[in-house]
Amino acid sequence: MNAAKPNAETAQPAPRKKGTNAPRIRLTTSQIRLTVSALGARMCALDLYEDSAPNGTNIAIGLSDDDAYMAQDSYIGAICGRYANRIENSRYRDESGAEIRLVANEGATHLHGGIDGFDKRMWAITAQSERSVSFTLTSPDGDQGYRGTLVTTATYSIVDENRLRLEITATCDQTCPVNMTSHAYWNLTGKFDQTASNHILQIDADQWLPVDDKLIPLDKPKSVNGTGYDFRNPQRVADMLPNATQGFDHNFCLNGGRGTLRQIATLSDPDSGRWMKLFSTEAGLQFYLAQHFASEMKTESGIGLHQNAGIALEPQTYPNSPNRPDFPSPWIKPGETYRHVIEWEFS
Repeated sequence: MNAAKPNAETAQPAPRKKGTNAPRIRLTTSQIRLTVSALGARMCALDLYEDSAPNGTNIAIGLSDDDAYMAQDSYIGAICGRYANRIENSRYRDESGAEIRLVANEGATHLHGGIDGFDKRMWAITAQSERSVSFTLTSPDGDQGYRGTLVTTATYSIVDENRLRLEITATCDQTCPVNMTSHAYWNLTGKFDQTASNHILQIDADQWLPVDDKLIPLDKPKSVNGTGYDFRNPQRVADMLPNATQGFDHNFCLNGGRGTLRQIATLSDPDSGRWMKLFSTEAGLQFYLAQHFASEMKTESGIGLHQNAGIALEPQTYPNSPNRPDFPSPWIKPGETYRHVIEWEFS
């Protein structure tokens, strides 16, 4: 069933009630099963069907219920917006030069859309079929400090038996920076009480962005050559850590043309043989090895998370780009449409 085109008046879901879960939708093929929630338009689980696991092995970290998602503030599986990643000092200047002040939620920094980002919102289900589901959210003028009324839609769809697609679009009636992504955490072992640092990672990027102590990019992109951030060839994450002087929570400047869907990364688990290919139309990829999970954070099956249980691979534009005209532009104007496509292929 296809729904009418959403707008600011129609895309208003019912408010969330504590102690209840938002509607969840499952999309299933012979090889994968995706579970998504209207809370944050988030991915709650991605099960792989295998001969060794005919009932499926979940490789995408999810928490026990919606109350846990709201309490933990870890963006697990959610769509981050209006602006994923960090904006320095929670401010930028608009096209007229006027200073726009945003809500700070990481010290003086604006992170992943602010205190009440899109990950905490109830999105409306505006279209649904056996192979796709669309969630829509309206963000009013002044939301978290941003100018303009923004309407965004996130559509998950099955494009092949083992391939999943997420398309995020947005329009705004005033010029505004937009940068949205999926904050899924992956552990291909399916064992979330174990570290993901033994995974093998490859990223198609010749440059990365060193950061300051607030995780804001410093000067210009630097070559990954000779650093702990060189994933041009597949590398075991744990083996790279000793030479990763700032740990792993950084943007990689992807090769290839922005706006073109291309393979940007591959993640694999040598023990199980599972792998995931990642595709995106964006210019950057934020690689974060979880370091804040704890055993008190429980999955639906009651498993407590290992501190390093997940790897987040978040395609996006570069951090702090509203304040960096030398970075890929995050701006959309009235009449323009923001569009970001992410695809994951599993085996």
